[in-house]
Amino acid sequence: MTKDRRRFSVIPIRAVGLVRRQVDWRVLAALCTYTSPLGIAYPNQRTLARDTGLAQPHVSKSLRRLYELGLVRFLKPKGRKHPKAFRRGLRYQVLYEPNAPLPSAKEIEMAPLPRSGWRHE
Repeated sequence: MTKDRRRFSVIPIRAVGLVRRQVDWRVLAALCTYTSPLGIAYPNQRTLARDTGLAQPHVSKSLRRLYELGLVRFLKPKGRKHPKAFRRGLRYQVLYEPNAPLPSAKEIEMAPLPRSGWRHE
């Protein structure tokens, strides 16, 4: 097993007044450890579940709540689906400012996945 070299997580300061549930704090903190300088992250929910000690369904519900609070944006997946994967991995943008613009003109925002999953085109 490789050593985890992440040393910190940059969390939006506005989350202090918005996030009420401990589980949501844990998921946001874990997600932020994977963000680029533009706030883009693409860990899968299983990875976030492992990092937080939560079950994957709880991570999924928490990501939806963070979206509803305006702290996370879902971005259209890029690249090819892994041969053994159910679908292409999700990508997220942590919104450090309310209504932050998309990181580039090539990015496409999408709504959270329906609870029953979604189908790829």
